[in-house]
Amino acid sequence: MFDEGSTVRARFIVRLRCHNCLKTTTRAIESPDLEDAPCNVEELLESAWLQRQSFACGECENPIATLVSVKQEDIA
Repeated sequence: MFDEGSTVRARFIVRLRCHNCLKTTTRAIESPDLEDAPCNVEELLESAWLQRQSFACGECENPIATLVSVKQEDIA
């Protein structure tokens, strides 16, 4: 997703509902510590960065989903 030398700016838990099988899956997304990368949920939702993330359903491998929720996790 990003250079191994980069640190993580923020970590998000994203829940997605598959358009094909309607299963809801959870996925962790890490935002790299770069100038334009989102650092909170509001910035993530307003950015094109989230739209550039790829998704494939774990059940049916469909690449289309609806965003159900986003939660920010603390970085340890």
